[in-house]
Amino acid sequence: MSPADLFLLLVRWLHILAAVAWVGGSLFYLIALGPALRQGGQDAQTANRLVALRFRTVVDACVVALVLTGAILALDRLTAPAAGVPYVATLAVKAVLALWMFALAWRRRRPSPPPQAAESAAPQPQRLKRLFSGGTLIAILGVTVLFLSDLLRALFERGLAA
Repeated sequence: MSPADLFLLLVRWLHILAAVAWVGGSLFYLIALGPALRQGGQDAQTANRLVALRFRTVVDACVVALVLTGAILALDRLTAPAAGVPYVATLAVKAVLALWMFALAWRRRRPSPPPQAAESAAPQPQRLKRLFSGGTLIAILGVTVLFLSDLLRALFERGLAA
């Protein structure tokens, strides 16, 4: 294995680690931790704020790692003859979705207004709006981006075989 191959392996590993940390952490918060903390009282609200602050640090580090490693990996693959039109189009979609995730994460840094009413009393459009905004949308986009990553690998391998 050449030094260049070893470098790209390390970059790819860091890229995957950052993606898994952010998306996995988001899913854990949405599915387990968030609902458990919302059921608690004042202590749970304090814990929720502390967890959010710590996770924000993780997300910030992941965004930096994903942008740097993603640029290196994209340049490596786009300069290879195996990167055909389907690969480039899929990579473009992945990049746009990742940028959308970064923008949503940045927007979530601002304090959110207090809830107006209980969730069960919210009209259906409000619930749908909440479902597709913020942390839930970041998790959905993250899972989609991970899927596209695997699709990119398959498209690249198919290009190598051709």
